[in-house]
Amino acid sequence: MVACSPTISESAPRLAAALFSNELFMNGGTFPAVVFWRPPTGTNPTVVFLPGGGHLARVAYGHPGADPRDFLDFWLRKVGWGLLAVSYPSDHPIFPHLYPEMTVSDWGASVTAITLDLLATCPAPRRVIVAGWSMAGRVARSVCRGLSRGGLPPIGFISLAASAPFPGLVPVFERGEPVTEAGLWDLSADEPGLPTRHANWCAELAALSADNDRVVIPEDVYQRDYRINTPLLLRGEPQFLRSRNAVVSVAEVTDELGTFDFGSHPLTGVIAPTRPSDARHALTDSLTWGFLNAQHVFERYVSRCPDLSAIRPRVWEQLRSLMLDLPRRLTRTVSGGHFFFVGERGAKATARHLTNLASEIAFLQAEVSAIFCNQPAPPTK
Repeated sequence: MVACSPTISESAPRLAAALFSNELFMNGGTFPAVVFWRPPTGTNPTVVFLPGGGHLARVAYGHPGADPRDFLDFWLRKVGWGLLAVSYPSDHPIFPHLYPEMTVSDWGASVTAITLDLLATCPAPRRVIVAGWSMAGRVARSVCRGLSRGGLPPIGFISLAASAPFPGLVPVFERGEPVTEAGLWDLSADEPGLPTRHANWCAELAALSADNDRVVIPEDVYQRDYRINTPLLLRGEPQFLRSRNAVVSVAEVTDELGTFDFGSHPLTGVIAPTRPSDARHALTDSLTWGFLNAQHVFERYVSRCPDLSAIRPRVWEQLRSLMLDLPRRLTRTVSGGHFFFVGERGAKATARHLTNLASEIAFLQAEVSAIFCNQPAPPTK
């Protein structure tokens, strides 16, 4: 757990050479992070971006020499939105120490502390929306709850092909995931019967370059400036841990992720890919996150109504229609695979959908509140 306010790391001076000029090295309490922070214009919202397994958050803002149009930051800047992109500790040379035992709760608390600290300098009303890619779906609840408790309730969460907090959605292997000598998840390992993740990611980047008619991230730059190995427990899966010769149980994982505490999960907008190279996210994200959205609305609003029989029939039908329509209203797609938000075409479309979904989430919350507070519904958008 984070035990203190975030500070610029004491190691920052000697690590400055390894950082990009637009990055900070900060401590979110007891865990360090590489942070990109560009405040919004005026009182516009800030996107808190969290990366998936095997990657720094640089996938949201790019590397020196890159075309800025290929990354979310460029398009968010154009509409005046801020970006706070936080990279968890890994084996990248930037980090002086390794944290193989870091948990999802640790990750969430670290991001929360950094966000509350940096957003404190923004003019009120301070507004944030959390966006997570891939594995970062597992930390959505932790970050959103932490921000709410810290006085900065987020608009919601945006899934960028993110894994919802249900154990078993990603492959689990009996012999466990490969780890480095230091105990981190080795995402470049090529073992029989295990996914060739790094090779798959390089193929996705090649497809991105073809889509955009130019090289977006050269493979050598990708390996040097983006790729990392990850604390294994951030996967949020029941699994065998080779480094401990022990098993993380389903019960431990569901407790860590708050899987069955349905009302505590944030209302989530989904931006999904379209290609078979990322079939699970392309085909299931809308309904997987849609399940949690329906439970969120039910637990937060419907179950708290003292007498549902007193709801007027017309209002009840309005509520039923709203619930049935949740997945459609809160889902957008961008052509591409797992890296759909990288490259000019995908980054531009993703930024547009992200800002639109933030508005849709806020509107939907107002609409449901109006039903149960017996107030007029908000005006049609």
